[in-house]
Amino acid sequence: MRSFGMIIIRKVLYCFSYLSWIFRYVKVILGLNTVSDIKILSIEFSSVCNLRCKYCFLDQLDRARFLDIHIYEKLIKEVAENPKYNIRIMEWPISGEFLVYPKWREVVDITKKYMKENPNFRPHIILNENFMLMDEEKLDYILNAGVLSQIICSVDGHDAQSFENMRPPGKFPKIFKNIHLLYEKNKRLEKPVHIQINNGRDGQSIGKDFSEEMKKIFAKGDTITQWTPEYWNESFNKKNKEFYPAKGFCSFVFNNVTLSSSGKISKCCMDLRGQTQYADLSKNSLADIWNSRIRRDFLSLMFSGKRSLIQGCASCSITRTNNDNRYNNPLRIIKRKMKFISQKGKRYSTSGNT
Repeated sequence: MRSFGMIIIRKVLYCFSYLSWIFRYVKVILGLNTVSDIKILSIEFSSVCNLRCKYCFLDQLDRARFLDIHIYEKLIKEVAENPKYNIRIMEWPISGEFLVYPKWREVVDITKKYMKENPNFRPHIILNENFMLMDEEKLDYILNAGVLSQIICSVDGHDAQSFENMRPPGKFPKIFKNIHLLYEKNKRLEKPVHIQINNGRDGQSIGKDFSEEMKKIFAKGDTITQWTPEYWNESFNKKNKEFYPAKGFCSFVFNNVTLSSSGKISKCCMDLRGQTQYADLSKNSLADIWNSRIRRDFLSLMFSGKRSLIQGCASCSITRTNNDNRYNNPLRIIKRKMKFISQKGKRYSTSGNT
């Protein structure tokens, strides 16, 4: 009965969401201001990573290894200084590793500069980190800049062995030390960032009790998110390479802008292989790209049920998902509370489904 009720609720929410997408689509067709619909900026600073996680298919392909820092500044300058934009969230990075990027300090400085000069530009900035390259100096630089709102720490498995199996060549003692360092430094800040621990569990880890060391890491987090690897599209590792493309409309194309390491705008932040790139930010403004003919064309295909004809979308199984990763997102708060109740007050579960 509970699952049936959830299905009904999701169907109702989808119907309301679909009406809002139609409204935004009509705005595009009529040539009205649509940049205010952009809520999330997802940035890929690097198409390479220091880890080789089992379920990730991060692939450089023809993309540059590192984003041109001038293109990043061009983007931030446009969205910060133009009052028509209303950016709520920025994610650093959506793939790759932030600290692999040679100019990560410039990213922090540029962002701080435009936030200081433009009081209306106050996005909730999320840093995704694997904590293998972190040290005290880097952590001080990032935290003391005051631009971050949230840090998501990826710590998979149920113990040191399963962690290192899922995230090679990661070393558990290294991330254990660095997350403890984050916790200690963060609590001394006048305005601490929110620490979120992301814990993935594969088939070899689900159902097993957490080690004492893993529990100590969880204790450092303000929130804990547990999940199992999903194989949404060709960006994710799956041995038999079978995907079941969705037929419905995808919400990502209306509220998310993804900047790839090549300096090109992609349709989706779930594309780790650069297959959905469609416009070059080095040659165009974001406003021109967002209102371009090429974007209108793929939106028309999406609405007319011809998703299979859209490059990068043909093999994807995503139709709608909550890509607002803020810890204070109302839907995520409700979900956490419901899980907390269902688990009888436990902060985390051995099932990997929280």
